[in-house]
Amino acid sequence: MNLSAVIVDDEYLAIDVLKKYASQVEELVVTNTFTDPRDAIQHINENKTDILFLDIQMPYISGLEFVNKLAFPSLIIFTTARNEYAVKAFELDVLDYLVKPISFERFETAVHKAARYLQYRSAPGPEKKEMDFLMIRADHRIVQIALKDIIYIEGLSEYVKIHCPDKKYITLASLKELEQQLPAKQFLRIHKSYLIARSQIASYTSGLVKLTTHTELPIGRRYKDSFLKNIK
Repeated sequence: MNLSAVIVDDEYLAIDVLKKYASQVEELVVTNTFTDPRDAIQHINENKTDILFLDIQMPYISGLEFVNKLAFPSLIIFTTARNEYAVKAFELDVLDYLVKPISFERFETAVHKAARYLQYRSAPGPEKKEMDFLMIRADHRIVQIALKDIIYIEGLSEYVKIHCPDKKYITLASLKELEQQLPAKQFLRIHKSYLIARSQIASYTSGLVKLTTHTELPIGRRYKDSFLKNIK
């Protein structure tokens, strides 16, 4: 999967470093670079770009202001010497935030994350079910969650809460939507508000499931027959 990229930074040296790194990532093609963000906005709004490497502190327009002027969405990776803008940056739902000096390993990780997200976003339902991870927008960023780490998913009206061993993620989605994306051999719907991982089931009755975390969840009446049939 080839990814097109544009670099926007008012420092030529910073651009050279990112271009050198990009040349070492096979699927990444830098189509243009800009030191003046005003020129970059026009170019990006007229040309589809997968990834935008964007500095924050620039003359004329800051990177934070720049994002709001884009007509078409690109995956934004901020590249900056200052880490105090991280919170504001992630409020814009950017993909990643790289602090200079940027190592090649950190750069490559961000690019591969972008590739996985674009692949995931464009994959039809059946292909998504073959992937061993879920990608969501949570905590003002794109997060990749391994399916093996999901204990259960809780529906919260227009949102869902994904329960993992060390963290809970809340994202704008429906439980039905996630149920259609996740492989049935690994996950079971037991209630209008709960989707559970089969591997996390410790015990169950006709009306209750106890998970390995000792969490107890009810089995909804309309899901009871299906659950008892598929759990065997």
